[in-house]
Amino acid sequence: MDSTVSHKTKKMEVLPLLFSFKGRIGRIQFTKWWLPLNSITLPLYYLNDQLAGMVAILLLWPLFALTTKRYHDFNSFGWLGVFQLLPIIGWLIVIVGCCFTVGDFKDNKYGESLYK
Repeated sequence: MDSTVSHKTKKMEVLPLLFSFKGRIGRIQFTKWWLPLNSITLPLYYLNDQLAGMVAILLLWPLFALTTKRYHDFNSFGWLGVFQLLPIIGWLIVIVGCCFTVGDFKDNKYGESLYK
């Protein structure tokens, strides 16, 4: 039996990924969804501020769901995702913490390890 850690991680279906606050996700899956969702509103601000504001409000739930699951992978509170509400510094905290930091290799109270 091979005791090395697999670099393939379990993938979550799209609806639970974007709308549920339960479970864990890895940094690649987080980055693949969080960065594009977070950048949707930027071009809209040049076209229509009100439309961009409405789209940003609609995207809050999926962005918080992604961030919560990513913090769960560190065995941390999902509430740390509120940092993404802080312009620039909050985004940097989330990007560095969630996109570049490896999660917990062991099972934790939020779910099984992604690296089994």
